[in-house]
Amino acid sequence: MQVASRAMNRGRRVIEAADIWIQDHYWAVVISVLLVLCTGTALLLEWRWAEVTEFARQIAPVLTTVSIIASTLLSVLAWFRRRRHRRLAAQAAANSASNSGG
Repeated sequence: MQVASRAMNRGRRVIEAADIWIQDHYWAVVISVLLVLCTGTALLLEWRWAEVTEFARQIAPVLTTVSIIASTLLSVLAWFRRRRHRRLAAQAAANSASNSGG
C-alpha cells in the first residue's frame, strides 16, 4: 500500500509540474502541437489522399452535428456561468452594504 501511495504522490507531483510548465510555456506548446498536427495532416494527405477524402465525406455530417451540439452546450454553460457570476457579485455587494451600513 505504501508503494502505491508513494507512486501516486510522485505521479501527482509530475502532473502538477507538467501543468505549471505548460501554463508558463503555453505559446510554445500550442505552436508545437499545431506544427505536429499540420505536418501529420500533410503527410497523411500526401500518401492517402483518396482514402482521407472519402472518409471525410462520410464523417462530415456527423462532425457537423457534433460541433453544433458542442457549441450549443458550451454557450449554455457560459450563460449559466455569467448568471452565477452576476448573482455572486450581487450577493457580495449586498453583504458588503449590509456590513458597512449596520
